[in-house]
Amino acid sequence: MARSDIDALNVTFMQAMQKGDAELVASVYGPDARILPPGTEPLTGPAIQTFWQGALDAGVTDVVLETRTFEEHGEVALEEGQYEIRAGDQEFDSGKYLVVHRRQVDGGWRWGLDIWNSNRPAAAPA
Repeated sequence: MARSDIDALNVTFMQAMQKGDAELVASVYGPDARILPPGTEPLTGPAIQTFWQGALDAGVTDVVLETRTFEEHGEVALEEGQYEIRAGDQEFDSGKYLVVHRRQVDGGWRWGLDIWNSNRPAAAPA
C-alpha cells in the first residue's frame, strides 16, 4: 500500500529537517527525482541535497507536511498537501505542495517530482 509508505517518507523528511540532516532529506527522493522550488530552475541529483542544505544553513529548523489528498495510480501516486516552514519558533513560510511519488525498482516508493509554492503574496516590484 503506497499511502503508508508515503506517510513514512514524509515523516523521514520532517525528522531530517529537524535534525538538520540534508543527506537524510535527500534520501526521500528517487535517483531521477526533480524538485521545482519557487524562484529557481528545476534541480535534480546532488543539487537536491545542496538545495536543502542551503535551507538548513539559512536557519530552517522544521518543516511540517500535511497531506490533503492522495491518489494511487499503479506505479505513481499523487499527494497534494500543505506545508509550514519554521526557523526557530517563527513561521518562515507556509503554502501548498504537490509530490509525484514513483515506485522504485525495489518496490519501495520515493519522491519523483516535488513542487511547492507559498501562500504569502509576492513582493511588489521595486
